[in-house]
Amino acid sequence: MSLTFKRYLSLLVDKPPARPGDGINVTWLGNAGVHVTDGITGFLIDPFVSRYGMLRVALGLGMPPMQDVIAKWAATFDPALVGAVIASHSHYDHALDAPFFARLFDAPLVGTESTANIGRGARLSDDFIKVVGHADTMEIGAFKITFLESVHGPALFNRVPYPGVITSPLVSPAGARGYRMGGVFGIVIQHPAGTLVHHGSAGYDRDMYAGHHADVVLLGIAGRAGTSTYLKNVVDALGARTVIPIHFDNMFHPVSTSFRFMPAVHFDEFLDVCLQTRPNMNVSTLPVGRPVGLLINGSLNPP
Repeated sequence: MSLTFKRYLSLLVDKPPARPGDGINVTWLGNAGVHVTDGITGFLIDPFVSRYGMLRVALGLGMPPMQDVIAKWAATFDPALVGAVIASHSHYDHALDAPFFARLFDAPLVGTESTANIGRGARLSDDFIKVVGHADTMEIGAFKITFLESVHGPALFNRVPYPGVITSPLVSPAGARGYRMGGVFGIVIQHPAGTLVHHGSAGYDRDMYAGHHADVVLLGIAGRAGTSTYLKNVVDALGARTVIPIHFDNMFHPVSTSFRFMPAVHFDEFLDVCLQTRPNMNVSTLPVGRPVGLLINGSLNPP
């Protein structure tokens, strides 16, 4: 076991889920994928479990969604607690599996027009596709979800991979290049128990969170530029007391509790900057596949 993985383990949130209606529980699916619920309603963001190797992705070969793996993960969630499947943007590692989770849960697929075209390619009916834009909101039970336009991090050779939009239904199996970014959202999740922000891609639009506050930020860290500036413009801007890094496990390997880290994710550097420059901020990590309580009765549930 590497020292980096030991650091990840040492920061795990290890609190049991809140009782229904008492707080917010989160399950990490690896990458930027999370299930968020208060035990009464809930939703998925960026569920991605069809993992293909780096060579296949780089060669642009087709990547059929792994239906057996999707079904296995879907079976771990109560269908009553998946009221929507949201894609923060349309790259394959955020949206490849999303329409298939949506179909299994009879839930709407929510995202940009590009995400909608992934859903149409998967033969979802328009009744189960919801297109959202900047500052749009939706409600799921006691949750109010706001979509704020963001920017993708410079993940590949200091450039955004696969820019552009998906202009027609994307039929599976498609290669990674087919999954054009299509616009990026930071997602503000308000609830009587507190506010989470899912910031799945490591870029930002300056002042995008002006007027917003969060208790906890789920912060994608793969492909970020400067850690300190990133924290300043997202976590500090939201006044968050807790940051939980996501999108750092190796997306070219199967989802696992003993995952590998994404190449060049610099997980130790991220932790060091947080701890050295923001000693009063709580830095925590999430276990893979196990729900934990984050916000209980309106108060932060520390690790």
